[in-house]
Amino acid sequence: MAEAMRNHRRRRHRQVILNKVEDEIEKLKNENHQTEDIALWKSKAGTYKSAFSSRNTWIEIRKEYMTQGWSKVVWFKHATPKYSFHMWTAMRNRLSTCDRIRKWSPSINHICVLCQQHEETRSHLFFSCSYSSRIWQSLVRGLLRYRYTEDWEEIVALLLENNLDSVKLFLLRYAFQASAHSIWRERNRRRHGEKELPNTLLIKTIDKNVRNRLSTIKRLGDHKMDAGLSVWFGSRE
Repeated sequence: MAEAMRNHRRRRHRQVILNKVEDEIEKLKNENHQTEDIALWKSKAGTYKSAFSSRNTWIEIRKEYMTQGWSKVVWFKHATPKYSFHMWTAMRNRLSTCDRIRKWSPSINHICVLCQQHEETRSHLFFSCSYSSRIWQSLVRGLLRYRYTEDWEEIVALLLENNLDSVKLFLLRYAFQASAHSIWRERNRRRHGEKELPNTLLIKTIDKNVRNRLSTIKRLGDHKMDAGLSVWFGSRE
């Protein structure tokens, strides 16, 4: 439009619509607008602003859904994105566990590759399986004490409680996600014929990941988590 205003020369056309376009261009030129064109961004409220907002753009283009009750177990401050995404998939029960695969492939071996005893389901893997329950128990029994459980639904309900200490709640949620992610990776390794890893090795790996995350949070300057390492070490004794 700016180029047309500067350089356009009026022409006569045989088609009426083209002459109307010429009339509009001349009308704008005669109004003598001297200001430069600027880009404006439309907000969801219908107003236009000169500043671009990635948040508003995301809200504008996405389809909104009702917030799920378990969302705080998935998305929380200082969570690791790959753990959160995996947990989001698990919460929606969209992991390719054998009980789901059997629906389109009945001939598949549906027995859990970790314990070789029960059908593989989400609730079995996290953490009713004898292999994974040992991992979960070693990591969080000291934090949960008498409230310790290996039942998926009970764990999720517990991690949604607001009366828990904020540091312990973070440790439980983070250990929950890190454990589920590591167990799922080990499950996939075995499904693809790779070398089996003992659960004691996964315990050490997850423990190290939790400690590394707490150290990173401390460097970020979040003083609310200053007691994180001491609480974690105290629960691991």
